[in-house]
Amino acid sequence: MIGIIKSSLPGGRNLTAVEALQAAAKLGLQGLLFNSLFDVSPTLDPAELAAARAEANRLGLEISSMLGIVNPALPARSQPIVDAGGGDMQAGIERLVELAAGIDIRDMFFIIGMIEDRFEADVSWQAQLDGVAELLCRCAPALRRNGSKLLLKTHEEIATSEIVALVERIGADVLGVAFDPVNVLCRLEDPVAAARRVAPYATQLYVDDAVMRFQENGIRRFLAPLGEGFVDWNGIRPLLPDAKVWIEMHAGQFAMPVFDRHWLKNQPPVAVEEFASVLAMAAKFGTRQVPWDQAAPVARLTQALRRGLP
Repeated sequence: MIGIIKSSLPGGRNLTAVEALQAAAKLGLQGLLFNSLFDVSPTLDPAELAAARAEANRLGLEISSMLGIVNPALPARSQPIVDAGGGDMQAGIERLVELAAGIDIRDMFFIIGMIEDRFEADVSWQAQLDGVAELLCRCAPALRRNGSKLLLKTHEEIATSEIVALVERIGADVLGVAFDPVNVLCRLEDPVAAARRVAPYATQLYVDDAVMRFQENGIRRFLAPLGEGFVDWNGIRPLLPDAKVWIEMHAGQFAMPVFDRHWLKNQPPVAVEEFASVLAMAAKFGTRQVPWDQAAPVARLTQALRRGLP
């Protein structure tokens, strides 16, 4: 199954749920992942949700959704979920999970925050991880009751070792992994090695490509058309043969001051060979000009559709 996240469709953020489903079908894709349930129905109206499910069925499309940002230590990040629960984050998660299950979405992914939350938040990163673990443990009965599983996405702020630890702490029956290879580069992880770590728990795979470029005091990730970057898809795909594949055209260009001792001290443990692999990518690209417009991520979609996946 190869689908697309709604925001990666041309004009996707402005499309209604039905329009997005029709656009995905027109591109010959097999699924659509909504950026949130609010993207399907801003008021979470069960009738509107059901109408989107009916249109997906008519078109033969699989659907899924992002849950949102889940971080009780930084509740402002999770405001839509809090609002959905009438001021209570746990109630919001449980309500959204139940509504999603009602239209047969049982694999919602989420993230914990943004890259600055790891380094700059008033609450320590470990306290944020602990808060997420405690909250999801309380949500576990509702997830099991609905036959649902949340998937923690490999995002710019979190290491795969931390994700695996959370899965093992909370339970693999209610928490899995949505693997996004271009993001693990921001934690100085080799995408193939990272895929191997999360493989037992990963049920979604996100497709894009990236290069690493040297800059003052470090390196920066830039996004590239599929096949023109450094993500080894031939090495990753066999490790996750059963994962649902979602195309996502990312937008962020994240800097990693890898020659700053203080910054390195605050990183999670990284294998030397993986650190070397990421630096080798930057050495290969050097400091030359990035030829792809980073402000127009959807422009890379045509090549992603044309190349497909190994």
